[in-house]
Amino acid sequence: MDTNEKTVQIYTDSRIALESLKKRKSHKHLIEKIRRKVIELERQNWKIEFNSIEAHAGHQGNELADEFAKEAAKNSDIKVSYERIPKIAVKSELS
Repeated sequence: MDTNEKTVQIYTDSRIALESLKKRKSHKHLIEKIRRKVIELERQNWKIEFNSIEAHAGHQGNELADEFAKEAAKNSDIKVSYERIPKIAVKSELS
């Protein structure tokens, strides 16, 4: 084992996000961005572990993340960027 290896564990209640990260055929912008970041960190001797946790089960960090997400959704001052949404995703939403 490399003694310089560092480990980070990422916990999420999003089963869809974890499944998308595993599927090599998923090329959604955010999933690809996460994959590139993981590869970059692994080249720097980081070990990245993704873990699933139950939603709304009282996990402190997850509850805090949910609060932040709700606040962000309510905030109309946040600029939304549509330039990175694939055309096919927009088409499927409109049909």
